[in-house]
Amino acid sequence: MGKIISIINNKGGVGKTSSTGILAELLAFTGCRVLCVDLDQQSNLSMLFNCYVKDPVPVLNWRESPEEENKNITELFRYRYRSREEIGSLIKPTFVKNLYIIPSSKRHQKTPDQIIAEKLSNNNTILKKGLATIRDDYDFILIDNAPASDILTVNSIFASDYVLTPVRIDGFSYKGLEETLDTITYIKEEHDVDSVSFLGTFVTQAERNTVLYRDLKESYTDELGGKFFQTSIRKDIRVSEIETIFKPILDYAPNTNAVYDYTRLILEMNILPEDKKKVLEYAIGEREDL
Repeated sequence: MGKIISIINNKGGVGKTSSTGILAELLAFTGCRVLCVDLDQQSNLSMLFNCYVKDPVPVLNWRESPEEENKNITELFRYRYRSREEIGSLIKPTFVKNLYIIPSSKRHQKTPDQIIAEKLSNNNTILKKGLATIRDDYDFILIDNAPASDILTVNSIFASDYVLTPVRIDGFSYKGLEETLDTITYIKEEHDVDSVSFLGTFVTQAERNTVLYRDLKESYTDELGGKFFQTSIRKDIRVSEIETIFKPILDYAPNTNAVYDYTRLILEMNILPEDKKKVLEYAIGEREDL
């Protein structure tokens, strides 16, 4: 059964989408089958993998049925897709081997309001029930979330085995982390959900030689203990570049600091079976020998 991991922080600008994309690429590189789910209405992950769905119908018309090739995550929520055939119609291959995506579009901006307006039951588990039919087809399902604490984020947590939170070294993203942890605790306690747990948090855009970085990293470690990953992701212009040119980072800049750091992060998270871990360990060893 595939592991479902939501990448969440209610604060924007912390690197959720780029982290989701690079982690997905590296997991696919090991031979794992990976599915990304773009739950963010901005659709940046879909654009990163050249799978953005441009709506041929007016954005305001949430109920207008698109052509088959224009289906996306909106349909899963709108029609409460559950069957393998229905969910399969949303999945697109990316330019990365072993990596697939359920893309997003502008129509998805209306999804939270429409879910609430319809006043149907089980609104929190729409995504969970949809992914349940195909999760065995993948080793990992990574869900990219908007910087919001809304019904979509709640759906993402309900659907997940783990929540992973990127942060920057500042007080604003720490507040987003606190809100994420509070939401997880509320869901677990109020809805008696035991299936999801907090995997941990890690620092993005790190400038490791600054006093601020060292001080706040120490504070995070004291506060979170083993849930604060010691691997931080260094600031790297190549990450911004791939978001502009829409190329896989392993093709564009395989030896960049970001690839090395995210590889070490995956190993520290300890989510891979031994044979897949060895693929990344070998790749790291080759770089360190240079």
